Amino acid sequence: MIRRNAVFAVTGSVLALSLAACGGEGGGKQAHGSGPSSANAALAAEQAVSTVSQKASEIKTFQAAISSQTSMSGQQTRMTGRISYRLRPSLAMKMTIPSMSVGGRETGGLQEILLGDNLYMKMAALSNQSGGKAWVKMSLSKLGARSGIDVKSLMNQSQQADPSANVRMLTASKDVRKVGAETVDGTPTTHYQGTYSVQAALAKLGSDQREKMQQLIAKTGLDKMEFDLWVDDQQLPRKMTVKSPAGAQVQTSSTTTYSGFNKPVSISAPPASQVKSAG
Repeated sequence: MIRRNAVFAVTGSVLALSLAACGGEGGGKQAHGSGPSSANAALAAEQAVSTVSQKASEIKTFQAAISSQTSMSGQQTRMTGRISYRLRPSLAMKMTIPSMSVGGRETGGLQEILLGDNLYMKMAALSNQSGGKAWVKMSLSKLGARSGIDVKSLMNQSQQADPSANVRMLTASKDVRKVGAETVDGTPTTHYQGTYSVQAALAKLGSDQREKMQQLIAKTGLDKMEFDLWVDDQQLPRKMTVKSPAGAQVQTSSTTTYSGFNKPVSISAPPASQVKSAG
């Protein structure tokens, strides 16, 4: 049971967040113009997103508020929470999900800490099976072997919420456009909007990243995504949303709001006395 819950929690969060980490309700779609001025505006928007992708690749640490909802095979999952991430020099992640529901039933939320090959999870359903220990420790490499998905590779490639990887996928868009100036959490931003082909977006990733992501996405039937991106005056992403189009086999939408770029983050393992190894 611990293994089944662990696989669900890890692969579920990876899918919901890595489909671009991050979708929701964007502004209304605007009609495309025609002629040279429209073409120039489209080119400028494409170049702007490309610049954001390059700038995001310099990010070493960040924090983010996240929310997502996914409906797949009649199972609906909703969650909100926060993430602290260190991408370099070594990957570390702390995620707190105080609110999560699966199939309309509240699960009580969860916490995850990722350090190296080890994933620590704190979740009521796991605690009840771990002799009263608050945390369960799992090896990503062993978990991947059991689930048939290379979970360690996915996590280590930072596909959950890495703004660099996520914006790089958005550069596959052929219709990105500038919506206008808006404020996100008190920060002035420029709002961009568009769609992209999932396969074209995966082509923007490295071969190893692409192969592992394909294993998950192939099961969803998704071939196109809609997105909104808010960019500050430093050309860094402040907010990203991604959602599947109406009528898609998998209905997913998620939102990530970024903060704390390149500021120190403190991520450490739980006290050993509170941890049970899942083997």
